Amino acid sequence: MKRLIILFAILLPTLCGAQGVEELADILWRQTSYLNITTERKEAMAKMQRYADGLTDTQFVEYYRCSEGCAKEEALEGWGILQFYNLALEKLMREIPATKVNNEDIAVWQLYNMGYVVKTSSQCFGVDIHHKHAQRIAPLIDFLCITHNHSDHQWRPLTAEMERLGKPVYSNFLDNGYKLKGGEKFSIGNIEIEHWLADHNAATRKFVTCYQISCLAKDGKPFTFFFSSDSYSHEQMNPSRQIDVFVPHLAVGLKMDKAVEKLNPQMVLMSHILELAHHINKWRWSYAYGINECEKLNREGVYLPVWGEKIIIKR
Repeated sequence: MKRLIILFAILLPTLCGAQGVEELADILWRQTSYLNITTERKEAMAKMQRYADGLTDTQFVEYYRCSEGCAKEEALEGWGILQFYNLALEKLMREIPATKVNNEDIAVWQLYNMGYVVKTSSQCFGVDIHHKHAQRIAPLIDFLCITHNHSDHQWRPLTAEMERLGKPVYSNFLDNGYKLKGGEKFSIGNIEIEHWLADHNAATRKFVTCYQISCLAKDGKPFTFFFSSDSYSHEQMNPSRQIDVFVPHLAVGLKMDKAVEKLNPQMVLMSHILELAHHINKWRWSYAYGINECEKLNREGVYLPVWGEKIIIKR
């Protein structure tokens, strides 16, 4: 009887049904947009939040430890939030190769946490990609940038697959021939990268690599992303170009109003929502928290994308 109760507890979340999660994903990805947090979008986020709150950090870690095809993995994948998590990856796998980008546009996808894929008319790259099956993305991107050596900003099987394919992986900690010390400036095709080391917090100094990534168009005019990741000091954010898209951690202690005022980007993509490896009541920031942080800035161009969301940016 005890075994049956445990099995029922594992399988109970599957009763929400894949259809229910797919309907919510459709609302978040197609019926509504990051551009406008409508009542319908808030309600869908609230339902997805309940799915997330039903999965503990311990269960998420167990899911990662399961080998592919094991019974526990299959059971855990029935949980609503993990259905959404995996649907997001499937969406990227379909859309990245299918999306045709002209010279004036840039396509951006958020996969999970602070992981983004950016596609221009000529190149495609990833930043801080983390997902249990992220290695599947390796054939679709030309290079990968990792900001720091924390597990929620990288995935070693992805790194290994990139290296197997002979593709660069830039970081400040991997001794793979592309290790960055901070301060170097280099180009990959039509993409120019500048970077420097910044503090994660007052105790962890020079731990995070901030990336200024400029996508150059044929006319030479750059479109520049600033990935600050888990860096917490706006005073250390000193880009050499005008920033178009700022991607910060919304709850790392960064004075967001000061950072946004200093960088003055046209778009802010608030990130690091629902890190499932964190305890529900500690460091797993909710959709409601993210919405509130966006509203606090009281500024146009501040958005809260969800996993799997595609953003088309006009230069």
